[in-house]
Amino acid sequence: APRAALYRELLRSETYLLTLDEPLAQGEVKRVTHADASFPVWADKDAELGGVWVPVFPARDRVREFVAARGLRAPRGKEFLWMGHMPGQVFSLLRGVRRFAGVRLYLDRESTVDLHWAEAAALAEGRLPADEPAVFELPVERLIIPAGARLSFGRLPPWPGEEKPRLLYMPEAGRIHPEDVRRLVRLPLGEGRHAWTPCRHFLQILRRLKALGADGAERFVETMLSAQISFEMYGEAEALCEWLLARGQETHGWLGLAAVYGRTRRYEDCAEICGRGAAKYPNERAFHVNGLRALIALGRRDEAARRALAATRLFPQDAVLEGLAQELAAAPSGVEAHG
Repeated sequence: APRAALYRELLRSETYLLTLDEPLAQGEVKRVTHADASFPVWADKDAELGGVWVPVFPARDRVREFVAARGLRAPRGKEFLWMGHMPGQVFSLLRGVRRFAGVRLYLDRESTVDLHWAEAAALAEGRLPADEPAVFELPVERLIIPAGARLSFGRLPPWPGEEKPRLLYMPEAGRIHPEDVRRLVRLPLGEGRHAWTPCRHFLQILRRLKALGADGAERFVETMLSAQISFEMYGEAEALCEWLLARGQETHGWLGLAAVYGRTRRYEDCAEICGRGAAKYPNERAFHVNGLRALIALGRRDEAARRALAATRLFPQDAVLEGLAQELAAAPSGVEAHG
């Protein structure tokens, strides 16, 4: 169903979050202007992909109903509180939540609407997300389905440029939920034909192909991370990077996090992890490139100029690094900007 009216209402109405914090005194008001590591917002973890979905409510009564329906009990010394926000404000605040995958809007006891990271990002900037599905190209060179794997086809509602879209899914890989079809990836079928599958289901297919030992299964984690970033599933990608770090794969974990932080404009986090990465793994070019871009975005140009000099010595004739170094050389230095 079209969502433009819902998006407009979200941008002009107050919204509420559920938090778990110290009890407030009678009449006390606590203000939170940005998210940090201690931000006590309630979030639900996606058990399959690891990202977190933050419940958002259009009224205070919905918050109470949510707590009651789930039978939630606050730990000793803590209390469930609602946090009200001016129109549109909540979306900017939530983008600072770790592993943030999106918003789950609880309209009433029976109805929820999922707003993916990209939709929340648009609303944070005061823009209306598009009504038609977000579509992506295949994030891998090819996808080989083993002989004997059962595939099913269906129809999707048309959108501009796609009059009769076909849905492809692999039943044994996992279920498709109605919300999933708002984000689709094109699957070439040969002879100029193609079908679409939900991005989330594509990840389920990758997992199923790994279980079947299909070609490319040995690159499963790398492919999974690349696909999540390509599909703007940044909360899920961040969770996968943390999984890699917990298993001692520091280089890959840091590289993935640097990409996630840069694309989600978490420039402080990006600059910090790229600084550590460039110091420990100087031959990983991505740490230098992403770190410089983050420092430039933060206005820390003097620091960026020093790092650019070191990076261009390590990677002479690298066009991207040379371009960043020239950009820094052309701009006035000596002034640090702080957000």
